[in-house]
Amino acid sequence: MESNEANIKITRSGDKISSISVSMPIWTKVSEQNNILTILPLLGIETIAKNEADSEKAIEEAIISFCIVSERFGQGVEKELIVLGWVTVENEVGDDLLGYNIEDGDSLIERLIQTGDNYTNANLEIAA
Repeated sequence: MESNEANIKITRSGDKISSISVSMPIWTKVSEQNNILTILPLLGIETIAKNEADSEKAIEEAIISFCIVSERFGQGVEKELIVLGWVTVENEVGDDLLGYNIEDGDSLIERLIQTGDNYTNANLEIAA
């Protein structure tokens, strides 16, 4: 993994999310049916895809769906992420920046972050 950090930057246009930037660990494995299973544990999401290209798209769509559902049916992306263990990080730009909170002594989460592959997407557009 290139980085052992997890963060999400949320850019809003008015009160609507226009895009997000994501960097977090993911885990992938091939199932018995030769599908690619991808787990995004810091969001509580699992995807299934038929190949690598489909897997990338499945990850993007899962993150976008999480944001849309959080905004429409939840308390907003930021509050939903905080419930999952994310914390607000100081940010100079004005966009909301959240990082994953690893409590001192939580070696299991620390190890999971260090062993996952780093998924990064600097600009996922949200059409909510």
